[in-house]
Amino acid sequence: MKVKFTIEIEADIPGEFQDDALAVKLLKDEVDELLSIGAEYDKYDQPSVMFTSSKMRTYFVTAGRI
Repeated sequence: MKVKFTIEIEADIPGEFQDDALAVKLLKDEVDELLSIGAEYDKYDQPSVMFTSSKMRTYFVTAGRI
C-alpha cells in the first residue's frame, strides 16, 4: 500500500545558513539520508517501511535570523 503523510519537524541549523535555498537543501539532504529515501534494497533485505520520496512544502524561520 502506498501512503502519503505529513510530519512537522523543528531543527537547529548552523548560523551560516542565512540563504534559505541552501538551508532547505541542507535539511532535505539530511532528511533523505536519515530516512534512506529512495534507497534500493535487495529483495530479501527490505525494511518494513520504504520511504520512496520526499518534498519539503513549507519552511519557516522561527528564531535566529540576522
